[in-house]
Amino acid sequence: MAAVGTARFLGNFVVFEGTNGTNDADICIETGDVSRYDTFMVSNTAGAVDVEANDGKKWLTTAPLSLSDLGAASVNPVIVTTALRQYAFKGSYHKIRVRQKGATAATNVILRASMSER
Repeated sequence: MAAVGTARFLGNFVVFEGTNGTNDADICIETGDVSRYDTFMVSNTAGAVDVEANDGKKWLTTAPLSLSDLGAASVNPVIVTTALRQYAFKGSYHKIRVRQKGATAATNVILRASMSER
């Protein structure tokens, strides 16, 4: 599948602005190659999303990625977002896919990718 959403490259990071979802499991963002990045943040203004990764061979779809809720008092990971929150995850992936989760439309979905200091 071709990339879904719009990518803006801004130096050491990239911002992917997704399409709004309509139905459960709609793809809001599907990146091209993001293997040079290792730190990611995802947010949306309505609905909920989950995140899947591709290792270069296949989509790792057994379960969505665990996300850290950057606004939560606890550090328990989540796999489905809540609107108007920031979530982060780290890892080495070939592609990232953000899908709507549930019947409520996921809107203004944004994925940020950056490189940590090495």
